[in-house]
Amino acid sequence: MLNIFLHFFICHIIAQVPAISRVEYFIDTDPGYGNAINLGFVGTTDATAAINIDLTALAQGVHIVGVRSKDVNNAWSLDNKWLFVKPYSSSVILQPNINRVEWYLDADPGYGNGTALSIVAAQDLAGLFFNIDLLPLSQGVHIAGVRSRDANGAWSLDNKWLFVKPYSSSAILQPAITRVEWYLDTDPGFGNGTALPISSAQDLAGLSFNIDMLPLAQGVHIVGIRSKDANGAWSLDNKWLFVKPYSSSVLVQPNITRVEWYLDTDPGYGNGNALSISAGQDLAGLFFNIDMIPLSQGVHIVGVRSKDANAAWSLDNKWIFLKPYNAGGVNPVPNIVRMEYYVDVDPGYGNAASISITPGTDVAMLLFDANISAVSAGAHKLGIRSLDANGAWSIDNKVDFTKLGGISWVGVTSTAWNTPSNWSNGQVPTLTDDITIPFGTPFPPVVANGVTANCKTVQLNTGVSITVQTGGILKVGQ
Repeated sequence: MLNIFLHFFICHIIAQVPAISRVEYFIDTDPGYGNAINLGFVGTTDATAAINIDLTALAQGVHIVGVRSKDVNNAWSLDNKWLFVKPYSSSVILQPNINRVEWYLDADPGYGNGTALSIVAAQDLAGLFFNIDLLPLSQGVHIAGVRSRDANGAWSLDNKWLFVKPYSSSAILQPAITRVEWYLDTDPGFGNGTALPISSAQDLAGLSFNIDMLPLAQGVHIVGIRSKDANGAWSLDNKWLFVKPYSSSVLVQPNITRVEWYLDTDPGYGNGNALSISAGQDLAGLFFNIDMIPLSQGVHIVGVRSKDANAAWSLDNKWIFLKPYNAGGVNPVPNIVRMEYYVDVDPGYGNAASISITPGTDVAMLLFDANISAVSAGAHKLGIRSLDANGAWSIDNKVDFTKLGGISWVGVTSTAWNTPSNWSNGQVPTLTDDITIPFGTPFPPVVANGVTANCKTVQLNTGVSITVQTGGILKVGQ
């Protein structure tokens, strides 16, 4: 049974609102005004009623209930309509069995024409797999498509995956590089740059060239360099910005005529404490003394700026410094009573992991073990802070660190990837292993010709790389 509670209210605006004389409802099809099911309500401008809809005779699925009212002047309201569902029972719609699963490569042969997989017809098929023979395939990128058909003849959507049949060194010979050229600022077009003398080869290393700066205008320039192979294919251009410095004869630097400083509050340009200087374009070795006696204990800011002969002020240079608290002074230093740390996400003051300390005004040479057992491999940030006896928290100190993956490259034997002693666990990684390549190992990792290197994920620390030689293969997360 479906219950719907209705409330009609018509407010008095200008004229007297006529009373409601009829309220009726219908299911799905509107039988016309006055022909729907009467709720038996009359006599007021404010109607409250409940509708009980017997779902027994209704088909399972989506339906519409419409409700409207009529006043004593025979004027009908707009229809109010709601969607509702009579649920499907499991006995009404049985899931048809899947009776065919097929796959294809690259070109779809049409429904029913793919390569069939051997299955037992069922509503749910799990753990299906198939092998693709790579031998007849061309080297490069391919698409595998898979779909299924049920007992009613309805096909599923196609699932598609990209995969690569690796190129072998014998299949595609790298053409030799036959020309390297460079240009300045404006690209003269392929083949029209300044050629570098080279010996034709597949790999050119250690090339260098000199740029004559004399004919160049002072300022910013771009140098571009590219190469062409024996098949006439050009590489992308590599470009770098560089500057020919301006000489003093072009832009005369005005003298600095004033240097001033201030503490904490900026008094405004020209109102700071002036330093005694000799006007010049470059002032080096300036220093000044700050009298700490009148300053309150704690943190302060000192600002310094200069003005040139054209009355242009420099940006302010600002430094933070501390007048230390002394135990016998007006504001004795409170003890540090708590220190805590967190990784990545700050849980809030007092909720981080506690560090064992002896309370004191200075906690020096603090060493502690941070629990990172639940932290994933990769880059993270460690936050540390302290609380004093007055309830004041310090600023958080944050330190970047990297948690190494499940297996780390140690490289103590050689550069060979497939040598077990080059790995932290004494085993060559597989497709289920997370690996890390740290900085500073005796030998860097190399995947040699004919070697297939496998791993699930790889974390490269700053300044390291993996060399994959021609004919070598590195598979990550496949």
